[in-house]
Amino acid sequence: MNYFIKHEDKKVAVINIDDTDNIARIEISNNSDTLRYLPINVKDKKGLSDWVKNRGIPVTRQDIKFDLKNKSTFRYMMENLGLSLTDHYWLCPVNEDITWKQINLYKNDFKSAYSLDLCHDISGKTNFIPSASLKGDLKKKWIIDENGVRRLVKGNCNDSCRQSISEVFATEIHKKQGKYNSTPYELIKISSNGKKITGCQCPNFTSIDTEFIPAIDIVNSRKKPNDKSYYEFYIQICYEHGLNIRYLMEYQILTDFVISNSDRHLNNFGILRNSKSLNWLQYAPIFDSGNSLFYKSGIIPMGKDLLELGVTSFSSQETGLLKYVRNRGIVDINKLPACDDLYTLLQKDKNTAQDTNENIVKAYQMKIRYLEDFQNGADIWSYTYRKKSRQYFVK
Repeated sequence: MNYFIKHEDKKVAVINIDDTDNIARIEISNNSDTLRYLPINVKDKKGLSDWVKNRGIPVTRQDIKFDLKNKSTFRYMMENLGLSLTDHYWLCPVNEDITWKQINLYKNDFKSAYSLDLCHDISGKTNFIPSASLKGDLKKKWIIDENGVRRLVKGNCNDSCRQSISEVFATEIHKKQGKYNSTPYELIKISSNGKKITGCQCPNFTSIDTEFIPAIDIVNSRKKPNDKSYYEFYIQICYEHGLNIRYLMEYQILTDFVISNSDRHLNNFGILRNSKSLNWLQYAPIFDSGNSLFYKSGIIPMGKDLLELGVTSFSSQETGLLKYVRNRGIVDINKLPACDDLYTLLQKDKNTAQDTNENIVKAYQMKIRYLEDFQNGADIWSYTYRKKSRQYFVK
């Protein structure tokens, strides 16, 4: 079947999907005005083919085989026309007369239920489902609340709800700091696999007029000079589009450091652009801080082991990210939430031992002390050391 790849109502390419869900043919417009609307990281037919293939739910998503039964994530995405609540791209069958106004998910309702199981939306489906192109391995979905607000609902990777608590705690940090926009998360009771769990939800930060471009697409939009890091390359490209994001990036690194966020990969931050003019408007609100507070561990590192934590980001270690920071004082230590606030929040997790929660709080307190040293001029990565046997604090 032939599909137009569209950005709103602008046709940017034609693809053919054969009976085995393979992309058999691609044609990209040669019109310079049309080419502007291609995804910014797409340079040729192969790049566009990869972009389409990667638009669906990852096959590593929790319980995805149960939700989709024998259907592939690619087929599920195609049946829902690749529609998203992140950007304004979609796949329009060539032989159907459909407009963006008729099908966009910002203005048109879609079926949703306060359950993380996608099968509850698929069964008796009456319209398109934005969760068909939602990234990430964690169980999550889009819903419409009673006020018509599009919200992202997320679960956790295990029986603990520490990922959801991490999102809420990060929200409190950004609220108290009052420096940069962030996405507000709140705890919520939802169902998953037939049982009630504690998850979290947040409002969508894109709109009918704006769309999100992740940092990974930005750094892949052109060839990086050999003498420049990907971190500096990302900042440079944003600056060329009128956005000075250096201090935001440094603020994000330091707040992630305090909560031990291990997963600030290049898909969970970026910029917002105007969907009509394609002008870059501002950085996207800070979001997706759930892989923090040692979210899947009962053994909490202490002391200098807290300075050897690995991360997925511009560096493989937290302390490597700290080396990018020029304005060390951009986070106000006096405005960080109190340890008691974190402990109260952690107590909402009924599947984590009390001594583990106490150690998480101790680790948070130590990270604040290390941040204070850093702000006073210490290169705290020089504190690190390695032992054959790692030391942990256990009550």
